[in-house]
Amino acid sequence: MKLITVTSVIIAVFFALSCGDSAMSFAESDPENTSVFAEGQPHGEKQCHENMSNLATGMSMFYGMHNRYPDSIAELDVINPRLCQLTCPSCNQPYLYSLSSSGEEYTLTCPLPVDPNHGFVESGYCSWPPDPSAWQGVCHSNMLSLATACAMFYGVYNRYPEELSELGATGIYEHWDEPCPACGELYNYFTDSLTTYQIHCPMPLDPTHGYIIDGVCYWPPDTTGSQESCRSNMRCLGTGMSMFYASYNRYPFELSELGTSGIMENWDIPCPACGEIYHYSTDPSGSTYTIECPLPWDPAHGRIVDGIISWN
Repeated sequence: MKLITVTSVIIAVFFALSCGDSAMSFAESDPENTSVFAEGQPHGEKQCHENMSNLATGMSMFYGMHNRYPDSIAELDVINPRLCQLTCPSCNQPYLYSLSSSGEEYTLTCPLPVDPNHGFVESGYCSWPPDPSAWQGVCHSNMLSLATACAMFYGVYNRYPEELSELGATGIYEHWDEPCPACGELYNYFTDSLTTYQIHCPMPLDPTHGYIIDGVCYWPPDTTGSQESCRSNMRCLGTGMSMFYASYNRYPFELSELGTSGIMENWDIPCPACGEIYHYSTDPSGSTYTIECPLPWDPAHGRIVDGIISWN
């Protein structure tokens, strides 16, 4: 009994943290307060996320009590009867629920019959679609992650992957199949397997979100403001750093080494807001680096330190 109690507490806390404040609000809410379960709110997406987070918390509490996930949402009646009545506020349909054959994993999905809907929860992990205004930035981030993984693959195997799926099969990047958020398609990938590769946004429009060739980013004119464009530039430089390190076992002593080494020809790409080249620093051994926006006021657009971005 003691083991089950401890397990239930750990699981409940874990899911509360993974799903944010809304899950915590359910755990701490007044039993008589039904405001979090209200339907037809004007901000349907936010309310739907809160509903799914509350359901996820109920799932974790049920698991703590019974050492399994429920076979259906209706079983959550023992946790809180109102959970069984939750619907998406935009379409008023009940949430879709599926349980794996092992009973150890579940998926809870918004029933909204559009693409994208409001997202889903997989075994406590919330996955919400990005706002359409952020699609370009998310797509750029996805392609940059793939480019970084390709550089890591090259460092290990002295060649680029023949298919993007090799990034997953080798354990280098398990999210290789993350799609473009605008069209839901996997990224187009081309390579000669040895010395060059290309990653293209698959969106069937012109312009797309851009492409990357051998670590160099080619983005269309930014439509979300100079901050997003600047951050994309710094991510490109960060990818260049990874490729340089894979070849020389150190980071460049000067940013211009990305160009002289042939790794990144447009190393001198400027911040779009001030037109200045990015500030760069490293230690004497080239084992660490910092790339910083040169914007001459505070706050600037951020920085990257050893591959870690400051704006997340």
